Amino acid sequence: MRHIDRTAGFQIDHPSTWVEYRPSDPRVQYLVGPDDRDFVQVRVISPLPASFGPGDLQAMKKVSDALLSGQPINIVQEVQTTVGGLPGYQYVYTFKDPGSGQTGAHIHVFLFQATRLITLVFQALPESQLKPLAKSYDAVLASFRVLPVVPAPASPTPTAHR
Repeated sequence: MRHIDRTAGFQIDHPSTWVEYRPSDPRVQYLVGPDDRDFVQVRVISPLPASFGPGDLQAMKKVSDALLSGQPINIVQEVQTTVGGLPGYQYVYTFKDPGSGQTGAHIHVFLFQATRLITLVFQALPESQLKPLAKSYDAVLASFRVLPVVPAPASPTPTAHR
């Protein structure tokens, strides 16, 4: 299945058996997964206070590191990546889920497009689910594409009647 969000400027594919969820966080543009413990979340943060180009990898790393710093996580891997033509960084880390007490895993991808930061989070809970989900998660990430952003239509202005 293909999801297209022209307002946020991206498209992404996911298996047809997955469920699209309504994110409780209004800053999350898309949430989909095989169940409510294992999912993919897409968030677009814009505008950033600075513009990032392909040569700004060190600055991108600093921003990515700063967003993860102070979190109760254990980073297992971090690598520079390019997804859908956008440069960025990918982190794999474990975390303790406060609701279940289980250890989960995230693959957290930070992609930079000028003054936009696009984050994709792939969650497995418990952590042992990551391996069975890896092939699906890899396919979803490989399908990610940026699109031209189409501004949301403005709310109609009420007109005064006399």
